[in-house]
Amino acid sequence: MQLMSIEDLAAYLGDSKRTIYKYIASGDCPPYIRISAKNIKFDRADVDAWLESKKVMPKYSENRRQRGYLPWTPRAKHVMELAHQTARRYKLDCAGTEHILLGIADVKDCLGAAILKNLGVEQTAVRQAYERLPDDVKVGADRKVSGRSSNMTDNAQKALRCAHEQAVQWGHQYIGAEHLLVGTLLVGEGLGHRILTELGVTLDKVRMETAKLIVCRPASEE
Repeated sequence: MQLMSIEDLAAYLGDSKRTIYKYIASGDCPPYIRISAKNIKFDRADVDAWLESKKVMPKYSENRRQRGYLPWTPRAKHVMELAHQTARRYKLDCAGTEHILLGIADVKDCLGAAILKNLGVEQTAVRQAYERLPDDVKVGADRKVSGRSSNMTDNAQKALRCAHEQAVQWGHQYIGAEHLLVGTLLVGEGLGHRILTELGVTLDKVRMETAKLIVCRPASEE
């Protein structure tokens, strides 16, 4: 837990201490720890999750909306960049769900990493679970790639489709790291799913924790 004072939060947000106190008084603020009336602390992960919930994505064209296109957040893009980098580091031609999961854990300021942390799973635990996998498993049947040449396994491509479907179901107009985390579990197989299961992370737990941090509602309610 990385604690921030009122002064730290004000500097982090570029606001004044008075503005932070206004946020607290209105109830529109990150979760905080009240040690005393004048000693209030914030967890950096909660602050970043609160900021993520405030994100307003640029509007995109109606044609893209009709085609089902959803823009990716910068953090989600970073997750995928790291996933491909990790795959290449292990001399693999394509990224799998396990590399997506490693990317989520490595982007510490993304909502997916905050959810994992809130569920008691640190970045090191994800990395260690991956390292414990036998080498033949890391390069085994889970690395199936169908159709045209791709830089992702079949399960990884399924995870991205599931992430998109979850974003739509929640009424979100973007794909973030939290959706990629859910997508990895929704596939129901693959090394990413295997690692999360080993660490005690379930689909229901991730969905419930996500709903605590950001607004999740069916698209039909919009």
